[in-house]
Amino acid sequence: MGFGVVIVRLRAIQSPLASTSGSGWKLGLIFSLVGLATVILSTWHYFTSRYDIDLDTYEPADRWVIAFSSAVTILGAGVIYFFFTVPLNYTGMVFE
Repeated sequence: MGFGVVIVRLRAIQSPLASTSGSGWKLGLIFSLVGLATVILSTWHYFTSRYDIDLDTYEPADRWVIAFSSAVTILGAGVIYFFFTVPLNYTGMVFE
């Protein structure tokens, strides 16, 4: 979620003269949504696992590890693509 906020904030302070495609907020939104989904699903998984451990029926779920590892890998590749395709025109920026 933090990466999403950083990406959106970086786009907000970029010079208005820089020509961009406007996709920065989309990448930030995706990061924030994946982060939120991770928090919700992790909490659900914690309570489910705790219940299964108490019943002595716990078995690890590999699909969640694969799903979220894939999501983080795809988002990481998106960040790398985003930062290499954004123009580096910082003239006219005002920092307060």
